[in-house]
Amino acid sequence: MLYNAKEGTIKFQDCEMDYLVFGEGTQPLVLIQGLNLSYLKGGKWTQPGRYKLYGKHFRVYIIDRRKPLFEGITVKDIADDIAAALKVLGIKRAPVMGNSQGGMIAQYLALNYPKLVSKLVLNVTTSGEDKVLRDNVEHWMEMADEGKLNEISLEMSDKLYPPGLRPKYSKLDLYLYSKQKTREPQDFKALAEACLTVDTYDRLKEIKCPVMVLGGREDEVISCQAYIKLAEGLGVEPMIFEGLGHMAYETKEYQEKVLSFLME
Repeated sequence: MLYNAKEGTIKFQDCEMDYLVFGEGTQPLVLIQGLNLSYLKGGKWTQPGRYKLYGKHFRVYIIDRRKPLFEGITVKDIADDIAAALKVLGIKRAPVMGNSQGGMIAQYLALNYPKLVSKLVLNVTTSGEDKVLRDNVEHWMEMADEGKLNEISLEMSDKLYPPGLRPKYSKLDLYLYSKQKTREPQDFKALAEACLTVDTYDRLKEIKCPVMVLGGREDEVISCQAYIKLAEGLGVEPMIFEGLGHMAYETKEYQEKVLSFLME
């Protein structure tokens, strides 16, 4: 199996959560993905390749959102779910990395479950209100109400990468990504709306573990100013990558900087 990848499901009394674990290392790294149109299940064929640099040094755990979702779910609620899942998986303390909405969730994990988080990496994310994010989310919610998930996918692709930097997928890549089932429109809408519930800025000084904040200057999903403000609230210097957008965290240069921080 690619990068020793394994999928599983954690079952609770009121929900279940799928997870993926891969990598050649022995130490755990918890990776929280951003807002996604697809479920994680089936991602063992695609996700390890996106994060293979981390997999060379860590055993990487990715945990999906709960099924079923409940009305009005927040990013804080999702952090509670992930904390419960980590307990079942036997992970008592680990570095945590969050991408976009995952970075919002990771902040609540570090704030409300500090013993779980040894280091914190916050990629292309925010600690509160951001007009660019709100405009995007509200538009995607309207489209989800109309069942236009294909249109959302195309629009997201345009916003995730600056012109000329969108990756080219082979027929095999597209087939493997198709193995991941698309979320129902109402579930995507609920998770999109959850992005607007992040409100951690006034509590950021409570985070005591080492923190790294990174992002791309050309981000069209969450403004670069939002994660610069996040870094200021944490008292750290943000690392901004010129010429890159929201998916900056997929690039080798970006991941090498993160890996250096994680291995310190």
